[in-house]
Amino acid sequence: MTSLFKNMAWKPSTVSWLSFVLMGLIVAGIGLSGTAHVVNYLQERLIAHDIEHNQEIASALISKLELSVQSNSEDVASILSHAINDYKAFGFRIFVLNFNSQALIVDSERPFTSPVPIKQSWLGHATRLDGSQAAVMQENGAVRALGDDKHPILIWLQEMNMPEPDRWVLGIANDQKTMIDFMGDLHWHLDAVLLLTYILITLLGYYAMRSIGRIYERRLESQVWERTKALEAAHAEVLLKTRLATIGQMASVLTHEMRNPLASIKLALSGLKSSATLDDRENRRVGLVLGEVDRLDGLLSETLDYVSPVNLSAKPVDMDRLLSKVLKQQEPLMKEKGIHLKYDSCTDCTAMRVDKEQIHQVLLNLIKNAIEASPQGSEIGVLLQREEDKLTLKITNVGETLSEEVLQRAFELFFTTKSKGTGLGLGLVKRVVEEHGGTVVLNSDDEIGTRVILTFHISPI
Repeated sequence: MTSLFKNMAWKPSTVSWLSFVLMGLIVAGIGLSGTAHVVNYLQERLIAHDIEHNQEIASALISKLELSVQSNSEDVASILSHAINDYKAFGFRIFVLNFNSQALIVDSERPFTSPVPIKQSWLGHATRLDGSQAAVMQENGAVRALGDDKHPILIWLQEMNMPEPDRWVLGIANDQKTMIDFMGDLHWHLDAVLLLTYILITLLGYYAMRSIGRIYERRLESQVWERTKALEAAHAEVLLKTRLATIGQMASVLTHEMRNPLASIKLALSGLKSSATLDDRENRRVGLVLGEVDRLDGLLSETLDYVSPVNLSAKPVDMDRLLSKVLKQQEPLMKEKGIHLKYDSCTDCTAMRVDKEQIHQVLLNLIKNAIEASPQGSEIGVLLQREEDKLTLKITNVGETLSEEVLQRAFELFFTTKSKGTGLGLGLVKRVVEEHGGTVVLNSDDEIGTRVILTFHISPI
């Protein structure tokens, strides 16, 4: 049995239902027993109140009966019947027992001409309140009996003070059926209300718990999704760093092995081109080869820049001055294309500890890209500003709007839209900026053109 429960797959909804049903059964059991206890307590208090009331009636009536009988003892039954008429109207059943004859001589509910033996009357099966058999003539206090209509009757017996040899007992009784029926109805209604309340509480509790559970599940799913994305990002970063490490090793080997041959080839071709033995066609061909040698050398340099680790400078770097230097270097290219530069420098920028060489290369790549993408005679906007604890650089050009695919893949390694591009420029920008704890964003639309935004956190030096 234990192994069976262990192997069962419990759904959260099943567990919730079972939990609430079990809780409902426990609470209902306790509640129903509590209701029975309350009803029994109320019934006991009402019986005690009726006994006290009967006792008060007996105390008030007994002296009157005693005086009436002592003043005229010829027709006792008639005298007693007349004396109890006033109390009969209030719903009490009043009777008198003769101890000597063991007979019922007066009964307000059943007039008779001669005494009736107690054993043959409705008092013949009287019991004490605890249910034990009672001898009516020997009791003095509260007893129970069933009336002629089988209704439960509560009786108070009290011996009258009569001259010897007479011994009479006065009984005051009231019908308990209405009270008992009322208590039964009260018990039933309380149980029904209690059960209905517990059912509603169970249903509402179940749905409340399920709602809370759903919220908790969604929160867990969100956390799992976030952790998964974080793990995927960490995995991608590990793969990227692995690729960079591999590229770095290959680049170091290639640079060492290829730059010397390339330098020799370039030197030989330069000497050949400067000789007078070549015609124009051969000179063009040699120039083409020299251009390809220079491109290969540039590709090796870019690859080395891409995989070089970030080394923060010991001395803080003035970013505004570094940017101005890069813009100064690119002035000839901008003049060649007739491009107007709108530069908003930063007068309150704090010097930062960065890798000066790599940040210089980042700025150079971005400015060159903006110039190359700008049409003839257009404008490039460069804004460097400080916003609280952040340093923001915005570079905008009004060239052709980039597609959504290009925007999403622009920073991927080896992705490029240029015919002779390497796909390392923007990848270098993203890597260097992020390793400095910053962010890079690329936007492009018809209103502002293409804009790249670099954000660095300014930390105390």
